[in-house]
Amino acid sequence: PWGAVYGKIKDHVDGYPVIIQIYKNGDPVHFAQTDVNDDGSYEYKFRVRNIDGDKAINVFEGDYEVRIFKTVNLNSNSLI
Repeated sequence: PWGAVYGKIKDHVDGYPVIIQIYKNGDPVHFAQTDVNDDGSYEYKFRVRNIDGDKAINVFEGDYEVRIFKTVNLNSNSLI
């Protein structure tokens, strides 16, 4: 009943979460944010199936586009 989005960020900024946006056919379906661990890894779990009495309801079916936004440290010398 669970789906997950996970990965690892190089040079992330401490204290800034990863923003996760899920779209179906260009329409927004689900937005979330999750913390980034010290090693740059992150994971976000979400329900893809709910149970209503004796009926299973699929929340997510088909193909989706997932967009990940992150804050990264930049070398200040490269900004000149």
